[in-house]
Amino acid sequence: MRRLSKLVRLCALLVLSSPALLACDGDKPATRNPSDPDDSLGDGSLSGQGPGGIGQLTAGMADADPKVAEAEALLAEGKHARALATIDEAIATNPNHARFHYVRGNALSYLDRDDEAAAAYRKAIELDETDALPHAALGNLLAFRPGATVGDQDQAIAAYQAALTLDPRLAPAHQSLGALLLNRGQLQQAVEALDTAERLAGNVESAYLLAQAHGQLGNDEQALAFAKSAVAYEPGASGVDLRLLYARLLMKAGQPKDAAREFERAGKLVPDSPPLRLEVARGLLELGEPDAAMVHIEWLVEVVPNEVPVIVNHGRILVAQGKPKDAVARFDEALALAPDSQAAQTYKIEALVAAKRCKDALAGFNALAKQLGWDKREPKPRALDKAQGYLDAGKCK
Repeated sequence: MRRLSKLVRLCALLVLSSPALLACDGDKPATRNPSDPDDSLGDGSLSGQGPGGIGQLTAGMADADPKVAEAEALLAEGKHARALATIDEAIATNPNHARFHYVRGNALSYLDRDDEAAAAYRKAIELDETDALPHAALGNLLAFRPGATVGDQDQAIAAYQAALTLDPRLAPAHQSLGALLLNRGQLQQAVEALDTAERLAGNVESAYLLAQAHGQLGNDEQALAFAKSAVAYEPGASGVDLRLLYARLLMKAGQPKDAAREFERAGKLVPDSPPLRLEVARGLLELGEPDAAMVHIEWLVEVVPNEVPVIVNHGRILVAQGKPKDAVARFDEALALAPDSQAAQTYKIEALVAAKRCKDALAGFNALAKQLGWDKREPKPRALDKAQGYLDAGKCK
């Protein structure tokens, strides 16, 4: 059932309005409005590995075959090829032992041999259709593999339902089902599945997923409580994604001091991760702490000086510190590297307004409108709407 952990790490998206640094669905970028200013750090992902694993389903089973126990122990140690060889030897001796094929599927899944893993799980089901574990494992394989289609997901749901009919107390299957439903946007159903998983065997991932689901439903109090619980489960570096989620939920709840503390803690967990440090800087800036944000941006300027998002966010912080002239220079540097950067163009307009250069700010607005192909009869794209706000605030007409 390792696939759930993989999904959680891939889809550790912040549930609030901030652009996410992580991507979902394999290597595809996170969904964003094409009109949003893009100030994420390339396609980088956080160094922290997200919530911890959910453990092996067969661990502690009193009736486990010795070969099953041996292979699962090897899998837990990361010795996937050895585990496969061990269980293949067992199958050669007893080819009709259903659990052997289930464990073989686990080993193949760890080795990213997904088609063979699916065949192994189906063989296990064929030999013993009353065993819930291969049904659930097949569901994970279908639901969370790269490029999974809606049809794959539908089959996965059917597999989870079969598993839970056989064993209603199989907490990881409830949790996997909830993760899939969350990924599909079926939020209320996701909460129901995840609540069951949390009640049966609460862990870091169920808490984290419940925080995301409640956040998307607008249940801010519940989202915050589950995020806090998830951080308590996983306080170390592997919990960095949780802490970022917790920080943003605290921000949304109007607790800026606590939010700033959590952002800083996240930065200290993985201090050498540029995408993480950028997210921390952005969070602190949004909290009205530009000096604290500058500490992280200055580190980024040293480590990745030519990254456009770093330059853009450096400029944003300079504006917040009352240094619009310096900020304009930084935005010009960003535009020299990436002339079509909506973020650099949008925030440069803010800096020009702050520098009382209304004529230049209006010219920048018109250039951005032309780039975006905006028809005045249509609503403004977000980037343009943001720029209009800066013009209105500075009374630039």
